[in-house]
Amino acid sequence: MGAAIDRFEIQVYEAEVDDPGQASLEVHANFTGKGERAPAYPGETPPHHAFRLTFEPAVGVTRWLELGGYLLTMAAPGEGYRYAGAKLRAKLVVPRGEGPGFFYGLNVELGRVPSFVEEEGWANEFRPIVGWTDGTWLVDLNPIFGCALTGPERLRVDLEPAAKVSWNTGRGFAVGVEWYGELGFVDALQPPSRQGHYLFGVLDLAAVPGREPGPWELNLAAGGGVSSAADQQFLVKVIVGRSF
Repeated sequence: MGAAIDRFEIQVYEAEVDDPGQASLEVHANFTGKGERAPAYPGETPPHHAFRLTFEPAVGVTRWLELGGYLLTMAAPGEGYRYAGAKLRAKLVVPRGEGPGFFYGLNVELGRVPSFVEEEGWANEFRPIVGWTDGTWLVDLNPIFGCALTGPERLRVDLEPAAKVSWNTGRGFAVGVEWYGELGFVDALQPPSRQGHYLFGVLDLAAVPGREPGPWELNLAAGGGVSSAADQQFLVKVIVGRSF
């Protein structure tokens, strides 16, 4: 089977970028309250009771391009707090105006992580972004394709889609559901019984209709695996971001 979902950046992307010259910072934190206790391969840090903290700075280049990166860190029982890798990314979007409608984009990543995080060190990711919003409802799909660039499975593409549906209450926050899947390699998709599926209940900061959105971003969620193949049964996560 392909790699597990990204344990450091559990997020469904929307087609939004910083304005040209604008900088931003997101901090991702999550904790696996219940997960697999045995390593999936020699040297892996199992997910059970692992805490992950990721820093994601970004800067807008044009109305359709944003560049960013990730600094990954984690702590696990008996292992202390450690550096867990770094990634670079470019997000390209189709510029759109305010108001209801479809949105489109593509996020491309290249990164390297230690062997206790993933068996293959170098990897990349292509994340198409397709969604629709009317200001109240949001429907968003990220069919994520990734592959290792080193090791025996290099250049073999796996499929890890993610999706989100949320409702803006009009009171400054939205509530919704996020889904993440581990479907296997695209040339040999796993049968449903061996696929990993995760569901989260989420709460987000959301713009109040008729008001300018603020500089802060907040995503709170709790959930976990809903299939027997999922190796994390309960997680909590938070993303805090601010533009400057």
